[in-house]
Amino acid sequence: MTGPGPHPDLTFAADPLEKRSLGEHIAAHLQELLLDGRLKPGDTLPSQRDLAQRYGTSVAAVREAISILSASGVVDARPGRGTVILPVTQQAPSINLWLGAVHDEHEARAFLDTRQALEHYTIAQAARHATPEQHTDLLEHLHRMRDAQGEPEAFIQADLALHMAIAHAAGNPVVLRLLRAIHMPLANLLRAISTDLMLAGRFPHLYTTHEQIIHGIIRRDPHAATAAFDHMLDQTTEGGTLERALGHPEQPETPLGPDFLEDLHWNLTRLIGPMADVLIPEAASELGLDPDALTRTHLTRYLGNLARQLPDGKQAEWTALSSLLEKRYG
Repeated sequence: MTGPGPHPDLTFAADPLEKRSLGEHIAAHLQELLLDGRLKPGDTLPSQRDLAQRYGTSVAAVREAISILSASGVVDARPGRGTVILPVTQQAPSINLWLGAVHDEHEARAFLDTRQALEHYTIAQAARHATPEQHTDLLEHLHRMRDAQGEPEAFIQADLALHMAIAHAAGNPVVLRLLRAIHMPLANLLRAISTDLMLAGRFPHLYTTHEQIIHGIIRRDPHAATAAFDHMLDQTTEGGTLERALGHPEQPETPLGPDFLEDLHWNLTRLIGPMADVLIPEAASELGLDPDALTRTHLTRYLGNLARQLPDGKQAEWTALSSLLEKRYG
């Protein structure tokens, strides 16, 4: 591997009219250095602290830039090894922000919908075609996510790397490049979402859904793996998480309250007896919540969680009861 040689001039003037963070500016400038040949594949970037000094900004802004470049496949950032420029054949077509940055809820949901479509494909293909060696690689990425608990930046790096590993296992290089392009403008949003979930104590639930994705792939069960991904995506958009990540917190939604829980408990106990006392909190736990925190936003998924745990002989009656509860409280 070649060294970077003399470090190039890393100064630039930010246009105050552009809706870019400092990290996005730095990422775009480093891409320019790569395109004009001052940085080359195989070069190792200066340390994040050194880059921060050269740009006259914080290490956090440089870390954001490295995360953007890593998510788009321009660099490979690994602890103890440094940040290495990847060969152009492994990079996304460009990181010139041609997709635009995510600034409002409409754009964010459009990006997440596109990500869902792409990742449904990669997860299903990985479940069908991943090799045993790729299964081992996916588990190693999963364990790195587990070890990042309480460190949002390390978690988002591990999270993006895991999803890229799934895309590699799918074996379609075009979809891989598209997914990298989607992840690049999403990197900041995903970081904010992950931070919000960790601060709310929901890391275990977020990690568990990733476990379910990977184990579904290893069992060669594309349906279970994609369903787990959908559950993970729901976690990132419910309960005001997405709005807070965008810097536009909404008023908290009012919980359904004791009337709902009493109604639910009475009906479910009549249907299955004392097991209702176990299933009511267990179905809420799958959403990362206590029963008394359930809101209208959670209602359909919560009732669906209960349905999956009931015996087949109770399903018809529960369908009628849950429909009644949705009409009454939804």
